[in-house]
Amino acid sequence: MRVYCISCMIIFNLTAGWLFGQPVQEGNANKEDMVLANKLYNQSIEIYNDKDYSSAITTISKAIALNPSFGNAYYNRGCYHLKMNNYNNAIADFDEAIQQQPVALYYTARGYAYMMKKELQPALDNLMMALQKDRDYAKAYYYRACLNIEQERYQQALADLDLAIQKKPDFAEAYNERGSVHMELKELDAAKSDFTKAVTFDPTMAVAYTNLGILHFKMNETEQALEYLTAALKINPDNYEAYNQRGEVKYNTKDFKGAISDFEKALSINPKYYFAFNNRGLAKYMTGDLTGAINDFTEAIGQNANYGEAFINRGIVKEMQRDEDGACRDWNKAMELGVTVAQKYVNNQCK
Repeated sequence: MRVYCISCMIIFNLTAGWLFGQPVQEGNANKEDMVLANKLYNQSIEIYNDKDYSSAITTISKAIALNPSFGNAYYNRGCYHLKMNNYNNAIADFDEAIQQQPVALYYTARGYAYMMKKELQPALDNLMMALQKDRDYAKAYYYRACLNIEQERYQQALADLDLAIQKKPDFAEAYNERGSVHMELKELDAAKSDFTKAVTFDPTMAVAYTNLGILHFKMNETEQALEYLTAALKINPDNYEAYNQRGEVKYNTKDFKGAISDFEKALSINPKYYFAFNNRGLAKYMTGDLTGAINDFTEAIGQNANYGEAFINRGIVKEMQRDEDGACRDWNKAMELGVTVAQKYVNNQCK
């Protein structure tokens, strides 16, 4: 089972305009234009909160047109672009925000955008600049930890997450991320403590409940695992990963029909989630539905042609159906993809 981090999520707060006490940069705009720009700016936040990101961008762009020196507006528009995975547009907006006011928040946001583009050195450069501007800015330490996790530098990541939490003791996302690192290092008690703190500081953090479910499953505490995964789904019914994880728990308790139901729910939310296709194939295999299992493994491979485990599983079912040649082709492909256990099947079953 996979542990879930949230380094790919936006945790920046949108800045508000006059309605919430935030001054607008004057630039060359006249007073009437500034007032209208501020109104449009705050309207864009409301639209964004309603998840209409494209309309939010259109609205805030009108505010920028009225007041081209409106640094917070560039920052917010950059965040809207991040939500739509428009990373180049986001970086351009953060560039402009920094030109207006070079603060730690804007550098951190730009670093995050570069990180999502997998441009790790520019990401690090921006985070270091953010920390030069503000040594106490917890989110910069947090995202620098995410960069270290991306490169599997777990001890450095822990050091940065410790700093993030020191600067912001109620930083729920940082506790979840630190718990995820402890899980990678097989430090289960420390992971449990961090995930518990994450949901204590943010009881709505579905990903932390999911991780607690995974943790208890690893500790062979099935009942608690199901409770936490169900809690995650109550918070976020669209959490296809939690459905998949709960299905895995049910599968391991031999509740194959219940597992299939959860895998199907995961796939109804994300039809391209190849893990769930593979897992549903395994559950169908256990119920005797070999044709259904083959179809699911084939779909998983169609979604990810490098998914070696699905080739292994499909080969096993093909062998049961007396398709020895097909089975051997799948196992040899799994070997090519680096699945070491495939060697055993090739040696024992293939000529």
